[in-house]
Amino acid sequence: MTHPVPVATTDHVQYLSKDPNATRRFFEKVLGFHFDLLGPEMGNYAVRNDLDVRGAATGVGGLEPGQPPSTIAFVTVANLEESLRAAEKEGAHVVMPKTEIPGLGWHAVVHAPGDVQIGMFQSR
Repeated sequence: MTHPVPVATTDHVQYLSKDPNATRRFFEKVLGFHFDLLGPEMGNYAVRNDLDVRGAATGVGGLEPGQPPSTIAFVTVANLEESLRAAEKEGAHVVMPKTEIPGLGWHAVVHAPGDVQIGMFQSR
């Protein structure tokens, strides 16, 4: 089977929480994770920083007004703008447009068919 774009990998899972500090502490106490806070410009988003991270990276963040708690898997793509156009062509709706992550790259979130949110990330 051929794919129209290179096969993407799930490289980051984001947990958006009503109480991100409690969620972060849960991961620390139950699973032994360690986190760095990115600071107020990134909403104090917490990124897992374990010395030996296996599997996808992990982030914990707060909610925007009216946003429900959710878990979003982010796939790494070669070209975010092309991937967003392809997603919309296949029936997805962009719920978070291309947004810069300072020093790392850009990300976006689509609401895909089947009522799921999927994140996309493009590195610098």
